[in-house]
Amino acid sequence: MAEEQACLVRARSDSESSSKLGSFGSITRTMTYTEDRLTGAEGAGELGNVSAPTASPPEQVPDGNESGELLDYNDSSVLEQFHEDALRQAGCGLSQARVLLAVTLAIAGASLELAAIPFVLPSAEIELCILPHEKNWLVLISLVGGSLGAVGWGALGERLGRRRTLLSCLAVNAVFAAIAAFMPTYGTFMMARFCSSIGSGGTASVGYTYCGEWCARARRRRALALLAAGAGAGALLAAALAHAVLPDTGADALRENKEHFSAWHRYLLLCTLPILASLVSLIWTQESPRYLLDVGREVDAMMVYQSIHSSNQFRVCGKVEVSAGAGAGAGDAEYRLGELTLPGKRRPPALHHVRHSVKMFWQAFFQLFSSPYRSTTISLGGILLFSMAIQYYLSSYVPATVVSAESEQFDAAKRWITNESFINEHYNETLENAQFVGVAFRDCNFRDMIISHVTFQNCTFTNVSFSNIMSSFTMFKDSVFINSSIIDTDMEVGRELSECVLSGSVVRGIRGGCARHADLRSHLAGLRAEQAHAARAALAGAALALLPHPTTVRPTVILCAACIVVSPSIYFTRDETMLYIIEAVYRLLVTLIFYNVGLDVVNSYPANLRCTAHGLILSVAYMGGAIVKGAGEACASLSTLLCALLALAATALSLYKR
Repeated sequence: MAEEQACLVRARSDSESSSKLGSFGSITRTMTYTEDRLTGAEGAGELGNVSAPTASPPEQVPDGNESGELLDYNDSSVLEQFHEDALRQAGCGLSQARVLLAVTLAIAGASLELAAIPFVLPSAEIELCILPHEKNWLVLISLVGGSLGAVGWGALGERLGRRRTLLSCLAVNAVFAAIAAFMPTYGTFMMARFCSSIGSGGTASVGYTYCGEWCARARRRRALALLAAGAGAGALLAAALAHAVLPDTGADALRENKEHFSAWHRYLLLCTLPILASLVSLIWTQESPRYLLDVGREVDAMMVYQSIHSSNQFRVCGKVEVSAGAGAGAGDAEYRLGELTLPGKRRPPALHHVRHSVKMFWQAFFQLFSSPYRSTTISLGGILLFSMAIQYYLSSYVPATVVSAESEQFDAAKRWITNESFINEHYNETLENAQFVGVAFRDCNFRDMIISHVTFQNCTFTNVSFSNIMSSFTMFKDSVFINSSIIDTDMEVGRELSECVLSGSVVRGIRGGCARHADLRSHLAGLRAEQAHAARAALAGAALALLPHPTTVRPTVILCAACIVVSPSIYFTRDETMLYIIEAVYRLLVTLIFYNVGLDVVNSYPANLRCTAHGLILSVAYMGGAIVKGAGEACASLSTLLCALLALAATALSLYKR
């Protein structure tokens, strides 16, 4: 089998080649390696036999490639080709599996953090006294934090390295997610969640690049599909944990709220488990060798390549396998890198000087809109912005439509009791959805119960006792209390007791309630069904991403066009299950779009711009999601038109992409 010949790059000058100390001794920055196939070339050397060659005279080193064309020393394709050759020889196996596992857990944790918000709100709004107009703030602040985190951590990924940045953002996410579970007020809870979302915002922008650089280009598509599956698995885990831990109905949540550390606090702590698992998994991973080459740490990069080869002796994919009985060093003897003289001019570490660091930070963003990358940045950013705006809008529209239909059914089922008398009755079960008009209660006892969506109008209570009552949307209007007692309830004069006459009656021991009514009609079954449909669609999208497609096909164009085709179904659908299915179809399409955008970022940008580009694109998409979330829900016709226009804009930008 013929040897593969790597490119030869002439050193700029002897003076530009500075010495670097490492575990191999003094090794010059201009380094030469010899490449043979993994099948083993005759005379192959030992692994780690990295010499420190004396700089050759300029006339002994070719000035170009085989065709005589001079190579640009600043062209990142030179290092990219060397990186691809090294990964191809090292193979695919345990080393890549460790990185994929760690990043998949991180993506799952970020998805779980956002998917958990609707599940904790019914319980949190009771304990933290969240007003109706404040309920959406938690989602908005999480998206804004994710937007800031994506762009911030993405830029740091080029300065600190992929692995260190991922460790940092996961640590921020885990710490503040755990702190949020113990916050006693809504303000402090939102602040902790905001800081947590800043950490989670960096997982995708850094994680996609980290995984993409650990896998050769030929296997990158399949590797990144696993990250898309991680997002779906995180959403599915959110629904499963909610079913296992959280109270299912609003009434159960109100009763459970008496506990010191209620279920929704425990639920939030459990949601941090994937993040913690990802942090632990990163202990067995190393920095991206492509990043190490880019910042001039060639010796460290060589050590990583050798470590990859050593760990991949038993390969899960690849053509060469080393048997267990081959003997020590048999695999090592077959691994030798290609002959390549690395460029002498390298980018210095940016954090050594504050002014240089800030300069590099801004230059990276300006470079994304320079002529080579402008169209790619605009098209990919617009595609993800408009497609994810559809997903975030539907995540508000579908639950709101379902709740509106359920409210209509609930109001239609209200019981009316008029002009009746109840004597010596004892009530200790939930009283719900009833209207009492002109009713007289005598010698009755209301004890240890919940009264929800009940109105007493022009009623008379004589020798009636109310004790240990929890209420929700309960009103006493123009009623008379004679020799009655209202003790240990959350009902207050002037709020639940409106314009009532108290004659010889006692109202004391009132628990301090908040200025809102907890809606006990809420139930998690619908939320779990919605989340389960969406999560399964995301997993199906990740599976579809593995299917091969012709190179001439532009999958993003097809996916955006499919979003246009599906949009009319929003107008015609009113059934709860069908709404969940439509949302799941969009989730499948958006998952594939998200995956393809991430893949295009890794393949289209040079190594020193990948994290920054992906972070900026995700930041714009998250901010767009926050805007459509905050705008509220429209009617079915306007919602259909909005989704169609957003999909049309995404399709136009996908056609604009070169």
